[in-house]
Amino acid sequence: MTKPLNFRQIELFTALIEQKTVSAAAAHLNISQPAASKLLRHLEIDTGLDLFERTKGRLWPTAEAMTLYEEVCFLHRGLNKVEDIVRAIRRRKNRELVIGVLPALSTGFIGRAAALYLERNANVLLNIISLPSIDIVRGIMNRTIDVGLIGAQGHEAGITSVPLMERPMVCIMPRDHPLAARTVIMPHHLADVPFISFNLESSTSRLVRDVFAQEDVTLNVAHVVNTATLLLSLVSAGLGVSIVHPFYIPPDEPNIVIREFSPNMQFMFRVCYLAERRPHSLTRRFADIVRLLD
Repeated sequence: MTKPLNFRQIELFTALIEQKTVSAAAAHLNISQPAASKLLRHLEIDTGLDLFERTKGRLWPTAEAMTLYEEVCFLHRGLNKVEDIVRAIRRRKNRELVIGVLPALSTGFIGRAAALYLERNANVLLNIISLPSIDIVRGIMNRTIDVGLIGAQGHEAGITSVPLMERPMVCIMPRDHPLAARTVIMPHHLADVPFISFNLESSTSRLVRDVFAQEDVTLNVAHVVNTATLLLSLVSAGLGVSIVHPFYIPPDEPNIVIREFSPNMQFMFRVCYLAERRPHSLTRRFADIVRLLD
């Protein structure tokens, strides 16, 4: 007669599938091998299933075991989601807000946003982390991040996002660069010029490459960076030119000049958070503050 499984049996079953021997599964669960063997024996009796074949000291899961394992994995994902929700609720209770910010916005902008937010929302702990857009979205989905500032990538199901700071991109170069004499820079002007690019998978880089491909001009990528600070540093040092959102450029940058770029390339950022019927007030207020700074 079959019996309901208990949590310890499910833990052992998962460990046996993943560790492949009773001794390894026992070590993984920090129990003795005899105790693991006894649990396995009761597991197969209670389920009424032949879950493993024994060959040369190893356990090979049967087709029935793998079907059960898929369901167990689904159960674990559900438990992990519950734990994420508990952590999110605890953060809100403690007035902590976790903000994920794109590296390009992790200098001046996030500081201004944080200062204005704290001026209007006292006694809130801001936990600010700099990550690529894709990791920020992933964090929002699994509730480890409350609100994010990301690049203009595609819409994600389950995420509320609001466009920010949509501007035409500009060409930047060292102040003494030959192209600085021009008021408008076009793709063919940059055909043989060392170009400093953001990471090739970034939203900015993809947009620039698409425009140059449409104009049948090959970019001469000399250096690749992953932050605006690095990009500005290389341009300032005379190592190349770049095309960026104007927001990246500090107003007091002495060694860089800004020129209009044609054709027009609009780029924007987004503030995003989990799509809920009633977003938490800490999250909603931060999104409102960011929009005020646009």
